[in-house]
Amino acid sequence: MREIFNLTVIILCILYFLSMFLNPQLIIQSTTKSAIIWWEKVLPSIFPYFLVINVLIESKLISYLSNIFFLPSKKIFKLSSNGFLAMIIGMLTGYPVGAKMVCNLYSQKLISKNEAVRLLYFVNNSGPLFIIGTVGINLLGSKKYGYMLFFAHILASLIIALCTSRFAQSEILSASAPYKFLNFDIGKVLSKSVKDSVESILIIGGFITLFFNLNNVLEYFKIYHSICSLFRFTGADDTLIKGLLYGLFEITNGSVQINTNSLPVWQKLIASELIISWGGLSVHFQTISFLSVAGLQSFHYIIGKLIQCALATAIICVFPIILQL
Repeated sequence: MREIFNLTVIILCILYFLSMFLNPQLIIQSTTKSAIIWWEKVLPSIFPYFLVINVLIESKLISYLSNIFFLPSKKIFKLSSNGFLAMIIGMLTGYPVGAKMVCNLYSQKLISKNEAVRLLYFVNNSGPLFIIGTVGINLLGSKKYGYMLFFAHILASLIIALCTSRFAQSEILSASAPYKFLNFDIGKVLSKSVKDSVESILIIGGFITLFFNLNNVLEYFKIYHSICSLFRFTGADDTLIKGLLYGLFEITNGSVQINTNSLPVWQKLIASELIISWGGLSVHFQTISFLSVAGLQSFHYIIGKLIQCALATAIICVFPIILQL
């Protein structure tokens, strides 16, 4: 399996370098477009969360704040209060804030390794701003569809959280240790928090650019066209298949491809939910880069995303409103 993966990476690198010589304008335009998206959409929507979360964790204020959630987190999800707060933030912010917060909490020894591994199954989610605003209102032209997609996405995450609570260990159920309020150096906390947040947002920008370029490279060499040809016997629309392929790599590109074509609304909703819950390889490599620094393996995270894809897609399929479209 590893040999196949390595061979695929080598082939993609060769195609990438060839496209830089054969059509450098393609790479320049793709890089420019991805940088604009990062600057206008990702930086303002994610960087503030990174900064606030880092300040809370570095100052240990999160131990004081999270005690508010101890009872509901213990009784319902069998999470520590810190872990429950990470779960809530992961559901309300967007990729990859939830996973990054888990890595920071684990690095600061504010959650155990067992809890960190368990959280990775469901903590990394797309945010309401992207699902309801970008996909629902801007692409599908309906806030109702945005709420449907967000509900299915979060419900799938909650189902996974409840199912994994059956295997939770008692060591993570204790409340946070007593904390002496305001006992920290604000200068050091802010300096480290800003540095870590800037590094994280730059890593995200690099992966967005990489996978934007890869999508265009595969399009340039007709790879997507060839794959679409292989699936024509299924009767699936080429635009649907191409949109899913784009979404395999990058969530924004995939969502745009699916929802700017003349597909039936029910196909757009199902395909959009699949792409949103998967997140794209761009998000996964961003997350894996954070996990590797924290010393956590990516296996549980990838399994969790696959399960969430299946659950969220099943939920969106059985919505009664879908049958009336």
